[in-house]
Amino acid sequence: MTRTAKLLLVPVVLLQILVFTFVVRHRFIHLDEGFFLLASRLVLLHKKPYLDFFYPQAPLLPYIYALWMKCFGISWVAGRLLATLLTSLLGALLYEHVCRLTRSWLAGLAAVVVFASSSLIFAWLPIVGPFTLPALLIFSAYVIVSRLPAESSNWLIALAGLLLGLSVDIRSYLLLLTPLFLWWIFDNSNTRTRRESILWFLCGFTIAMLPCLYFFISSPDVFLFNNLGYHAIRSNQGLIGMWQEKVVLTLMFFLGGPGANGIQDSILFFVSLGFIFSIPGRRYPPRQAFQIALVAGILSLLPTPAYLPYFCLAVPFLVVSAVCSVNDLLVTLESRRQRLFAAVACVVLLGVYLGASAGDFRRYLITGEGIPGVRWARDKGDWRLQRILAVSQAIDQIAKPGEMVASFWPGDIFQSKATSFPGFENPFALAVSEKLTAQQRARYHILSPADIESDFAAHTPRIVILRGQVFSAVPTDEELRRLHDLMDTFKISLLAHGYTLVRSIGDISIYVCSSKP
Repeated sequence: MTRTAKLLLVPVVLLQILVFTFVVRHRFIHLDEGFFLLASRLVLLHKKPYLDFFYPQAPLLPYIYALWMKCFGISWVAGRLLATLLTSLLGALLYEHVCRLTRSWLAGLAAVVVFASSSLIFAWLPIVGPFTLPALLIFSAYVIVSRLPAESSNWLIALAGLLLGLSVDIRSYLLLLTPLFLWWIFDNSNTRTRRESILWFLCGFTIAMLPCLYFFISSPDVFLFNNLGYHAIRSNQGLIGMWQEKVVLTLMFFLGGPGANGIQDSILFFVSLGFIFSIPGRRYPPRQAFQIALVAGILSLLPTPAYLPYFCLAVPFLVVSAVCSVNDLLVTLESRRQRLFAAVACVVLLGVYLGASAGDFRRYLITGEGIPGVRWARDKGDWRLQRILAVSQAIDQIAKPGEMVASFWPGDIFQSKATSFPGFENPFALAVSEKLTAQQRARYHILSPADIESDFAAHTPRIVILRGQVFSAVPTDEELRRLHDLMDTFKISLLAHGYTLVRSIGDISIYVCSSKP
């Protein structure tokens, strides 16, 4: 990196922190945030994913957030602050990488601006979820591998494998990126060191897999259900299905739709596709970045159902490939007229890119239109942090410290002094409960509607939190209607068994048992 690029590194980090902090202060809460934060709090209470509560993800993320909250407190602000810092660190690493590849601080700044203004970045990485840390880990592994000389340090190769493996500990389908990294190492190593380099990479990757191995050995059936079985039964299309929906989602990535504009993604992808292969050289890091963006995008389509935010993992790599390839082509232009024309074209394209994000800023920070989860709410204010904190404060006024409370969305009790009633740790478990036997539900810590009504009849728990909105991992109209009817049934059951509505905050209701069983 040049001296100017190094001097700008600290301001780049600080400006990103300011921008992403502003975003998360005003962004609507995403419903998955409550689930991940409560899981992290349960880990702090020495509970284990899979073994003590239903957790349909790879196991590492709640331990990372639990460690952070042990140091900085159990709060929404602390959780989102970690995501903001990780996102800013990813942007700083991207800046450094582009500056090093292009030897231009201006290209590095352009990359950061493009990165931070992408709706798939500012809307999804600075919030608590399963994308921020994997994006940073994969990008770090890519940076290490892309810089490996023919005679490289085995420890660096092992570190790259460790970082990739840790990303798999959070998003399990990222395991399928491993062959791409192995191919790069094989292709760029000397024949003499090739086998050794691959073994060191796999050694680091294997060490990272120890958390998954621990939980698998502890209970293979429970581990496999949480990571695969649940995802295979939550829709009628199996583990990998809904192919028409995946085609529509791909079109939305390029053309836009609810929650994204499409223009930014199209610019990054087609600029990369048009220029990246015109640069000579077999080993060209931006070309590797484009390859990993392409593979990550394909992997994002595998889950059923798939969602547009999954593509955020590909964006940092598209930024590298687009900015670096355009910069390298500009450098090769010889005439002043060509350089001026190309510079004007880049400025215009950047202006279009930045302008496309204006609507998304308004959507995610002000209106809530088209945002997954929020768009189905009758009162969008229910997904503001102030409203959620008000609910948590109300719970603290009603519940005893440590009392078990049944909240159909775990985020409502995360920052309260109450604890989650067993079986209510994940809002999506209810939708699959009737597809399981009683023995399976007990083993996987899932409650059926009949189980919940039986608990209400026994007046356990004493306090129940209901939202006017229902939650489904497969939000089809039919599924939402079914769950809405189920919530109406629960309301009737609560009133029939002596529960009283004691507090309403927006469309969120707090019921308390007022009679003996």
